[in-house]
Amino acid sequence: MNFRIIICLLFPIAAFSQSQPLTMEQAVQLALAQNKGLQSASANVAYYKDLTRTSGEVPKTSVALQYGQYNSYVRNDNNISVSQSMPFPTLFGAKKALGQAQTEKAVWQKAATQNELVFQVKQVYVQLLFLREQRALLHSQDSLFTSFSRSADLRYKTGESRLIEKTAAEVRVQEIRNLLRQNEADETIFMARLQALLGSATPVTIAGTTIPTANAGIQEDSQAVADNPQLQFAKQDIAIAEKQKKVISNSILPDLTVGYFNQSLIGTGLNASGTPLATGSNRFQGFQVGLALPLWLGPMKARVRAEEKQQQAAGLFYDNSVMQLKSQYRQAVQEFVKLRNSLEYYTGNALPNADQLQQQTVKSFTLGDIGYAEYFLNLEKVMAVRQGYLQTRHDIKQAELYIAYLSGHQL
Repeated sequence: MNFRIIICLLFPIAAFSQSQPLTMEQAVQLALAQNKGLQSASANVAYYKDLTRTSGEVPKTSVALQYGQYNSYVRNDNNISVSQSMPFPTLFGAKKALGQAQTEKAVWQKAATQNELVFQVKQVYVQLLFLREQRALLHSQDSLFTSFSRSADLRYKTGESRLIEKTAAEVRVQEIRNLLRQNEADETIFMARLQALLGSATPVTIAGTTIPTANAGIQEDSQAVADNPQLQFAKQDIAIAEKQKKVISNSILPDLTVGYFNQSLIGTGLNASGTPLATGSNRFQGFQVGLALPLWLGPMKARVRAEEKQQQAAGLFYDNSVMQLKSQYRQAVQEFVKLRNSLEYYTGNALPNADQLQQQTVKSFTLGDIGYAEYFLNLEKVMAVRQGYLQTRHDIKQAELYIAYLSGHQL
């Protein structure tokens, strides 16, 4: 049973109510069930399967009636004939093999479409989780700088600080709130993108709040991209060109014609003595067999050579696709390793130091040991570290998804 059908039986689509927040896996399953692009790819597979069944097609049977004065002065002689032409029998097998190759290509096209769809859904979902975490981080910054702004305003009114301190605090608060508005707009954009990928007629929401942890154990594998459906899709063009060449080669062979006739020959002798004579009730019959030979082979041979060139081109395109995909995979793994090292720096060093720096800064400023300029500078460093940590978690998860997409192993 098809894997997708099993999933649908285990998790009915009705359970994925689009009015309820969706987990990432629920979003993926909903996209696999409703996305129009994937449905189009499925319909294309069905088209080629049905088209393959036409490989045994033969021309229409010809039935003819000849009536009148074609044998003697008698005006009501008649001749009924049936004839059927057909290509050389080996052409049927060649056409069937071509149809099967085209169907297999459509299957790989569907698999490539599904692989791309799953990647895009997960990619957008992680982006939405990033925006949610970013919003939480911005709210914490807003709370911190709003509190500082109130204190700065009070100190300015009591003459304990200058106007520049109050203005700087207000400017920073407005900057953060502008970032929050941008964050909200970005979330609306990506929610609309997710809705389109899911093929949903109504808006959707997500259930997650934090970016999932990436698999830190990813290592480079030279054979990882071998199962990528896009490669198999490209490879199938080689087989199609080969099958097409065989179809053309078999088309050069003679067409066959078989026929049968049944006629009257009124007034013709029924035996060697010439008596008695045939009447309208006497019937004469026979068979016809013929060949249709191509008189000019040049164009057909040129088509065979053209298909050989097409096969060569398809092979070179496949080889180039393999090289490009392997290069992309190596780059993706190296990017993942770089981000993994960066994440280790944040979790092992930068974040603990940033937390300590924030505590010391707030305490020192409250006690009057540092001024607002140093307070601002230290908090900006703390926020930069936390934003960098969040961005790295987002980037490494996206890198993991991209590696899975390149390998074609997402489900």
